[in-house]
Amino acid sequence: MTTTLLIVGNDKSITTSYASFFGKKEFTVLTAHSGRQAHLIAKAHRLDAIVVDATSPRLNCKNLCKKLRGNSSAPIVLITQPNAKIESGVAPEGVVAKPVVARKLVARVKAVIDEKPPRLLTVGHLALDLEKHKLARGSKNFSLTPKEFGLLKLLMSRAGQTITRKTLMKEVWETDYLGDTRTLDVHIRWVRQKVEENPSKPQRLITARGQGYKLQTEDS
Repeated sequence: MTTTLLIVGNDKSITTSYASFFGKKEFTVLTAHSGRQAHLIAKAHRLDAIVVDATSPRLNCKNLCKKLRGNSSAPIVLITQPNAKIESGVAPEGVVAKPVVARKLVARVKAVIDEKPPRLLTVGHLALDLEKHKLARGSKNFSLTPKEFGLLKLLMSRAGQTITRKTLMKEVWETDYLGDTRTLDVHIRWVRQKVEENPSKPQRLITARGQGYKLQTEDS
């Protein structure tokens, strides 16, 4: 499986040049030429690393990195001027100074990917891999569809709290429409097949009648 990399910079010719450093067999390289484009790509793709050209005149590097971290767990490598000071709050995982040498940029990107610890969200004996979108329940492992992952991530991040159907639809399906929530019920049933020992008698993913759903913690 190829590594997905996002390169962000104002100048299209420069970002294209940087993209050419990365072999197509090993990397899928996406480019963005504005902060808005970068945010949309980070939301739509599971990125393995992000390269930001901090020398781009129209990029607010601090705000951009903050927003990117909100949409992706991918490590960030900054391209800077020689001896440039890094703004507080940016905290990149890697820095490469100009002039950019291809082998150095590629090596730094590979290094930050290798150094990145796995991100897990755990509740009791459930462990959700936020990178691979897989769930472990004890010794059993399950692959998840995008909607199943979105539901589990929301339910596990607020374990012990009742999450309304409206919130689930808005956060996972990105809609305020509640005229027909059968698709939510179907996905909840599929999720129960993965989190419950006996899905027909749920003990972990509980229905709060007239409200929504709650993922029980171990001591609930």
